[in-house]
Amino acid sequence: MDEITGVEARYRDLFERASRAATVEECDQCVTEIEQMLVSATAPGDLGRLLMCRARVRSNQWRTAAVYEDAREAMRMFERAGEGALAVDAASWAAAHASRMGELSVASELATRSLVALESVEDDRLRMEICNRLGIFCISFLDYDRAQEQFEASLSAAERLGDLEKICRQLHNIADGLLLAVQQRRLAYVQSGDEELAHAEAVVRELLARATDEFTLRTASYRLLAEVLCELGRAEEGLAVLDQFRGQTGDIALAAQRAALAWIEARCLRLAGRPAEAVVAAERAVAIARYSDDDHESMLALEELSACQEAAGDIDSALATARDVKASIWTIHQRQTRQLVQEVWGRADFLRDQATLQSQAAEAGRRADEDALTGIGNRRVLERFLESETHEAQQIAIIVVDIDHFKKVNDTYGLPIGDAVLRRIGHLLRDEMRPHEVAVRYGGDEFVVGLLGVDMDAAAGFAERLRRRIEELDWSVLATMLRVTASLGVASGARLGWKAVFSDADAALHAAKRGGRNAVSTAPKPNPAE
Repeated sequence: MDEITGVEARYRDLFERASRAATVEECDQCVTEIEQMLVSATAPGDLGRLLMCRARVRSNQWRTAAVYEDAREAMRMFERAGEGALAVDAASWAAAHASRMGELSVASELATRSLVALESVEDDRLRMEICNRLGIFCISFLDYDRAQEQFEASLSAAERLGDLEKICRQLHNIADGLLLAVQQRRLAYVQSGDEELAHAEAVVRELLARATDEFTLRTASYRLLAEVLCELGRAEEGLAVLDQFRGQTGDIALAAQRAALAWIEARCLRLAGRPAEAVVAAERAVAIARYSDDDHESMLALEELSACQEAAGDIDSALATARDVKASIWTIHQRQTRQLVQEVWGRADFLRDQATLQSQAAEAGRRADEDALTGIGNRRVLERFLESETHEAQQIAIIVVDIDHFKKVNDTYGLPIGDAVLRRIGHLLRDEMRPHEVAVRYGGDEFVVGLLGVDMDAAAGFAERLRRRIEELDWSVLATMLRVTASLGVASGARLGWKAVFSDADAALHAAKRGGRNAVSTAPKPNPAE
């Protein structure tokens, strides 16, 4: 237990350091340390924790797409390790950043999963983080009321923990969400109520009263006060707040805050009648936002730049920037519309697969044992199959199947094609099964086949046939130039010792991958004398 606690403490310390890394040097040092540890780590849980640490650093650098990729891969690692709560934590982070990139379908899927699983999360620290990220997801899709609900829930958990740092973070996010709602209504020519601004000002004042100087500088929380003052028509006072901290922010404020800081400075300057300076600040905000791959912040910065250019009398530039805003909105709309259509077709496939069910009770029972994407069994089915005492066979064989370079398939062709690949392999395995055989999706891109009364040689021959079938399928029907192969590990042994057989098969799989992939590797045959 002490050893486990020590490992957990090491990762927690690394995550805290990653959270506080602000300068380029600090971020680079953290990333170097994390990537060195990633090289030697093998356990899925350890890999997941390291990926979350790297995601934290990249979040500080405002590299939205990179954070999403790390968080989603961490989710898969936690799933493989059977660490469900941490998988939900990673999923919520991936959802928040996917939403900032405008990836509607993926963000919605991950957010739904996080929201449903949240009810079973008892750890207040995890609840705090998941609610916060769900709030960010809602902000990205302009649902400010739900965002406030999630931020308030996260704040309650932080208060219960007595974690001042997280309390201040949530006050910051609540105030930010309120101000974004005010701004969104202004852009839509809808008058905001005085109560909303009064609430935002009260939250900001509480934040600045409770926060440490280090937190205020690192997160640039004082810019929220400048924004409130700006919204109240007191732009000069807002500029005075920004000027008060100007010399202290260069190396401390996180990159994620710099665009917002530049954006509100531009707005204050514009409303204070200093349009030329406002244009310079707005251009800086646009440049930082574009580096981040963050659609939401990019749109805010572009809209302010257009307003500043118009105030400076540069109508041509203002119109050109407005056209950039329009083009960006159209691009985002097209991408999200395509995702919705793909989701409809995917949902239709799923519903067709369910059409043969005879009753709601039977459907509920089957769903508990079924992998929703591929329609074949899940790990519960495998374990029940191997542990059943009704089988007469005393020997079993287990084959672990892993799709080669599956992440590259997703990155190159998109998640819908990746899902279609998983469904097709799942259906292939299902169709190959005979009585006393089972195929399940074990997690991610990994499948497992269980065979009763089959020795190593027969299992290896069967695995080789599966490997060829996968390789020889016409994958071009899903996407031009798509090619899919798989690596397989095989082991056999006593049915009552199936967990050891499974472990041997998994080790053989890793040997197949180390040997170049698209191959079958077998574990050493059990010694009859043992």
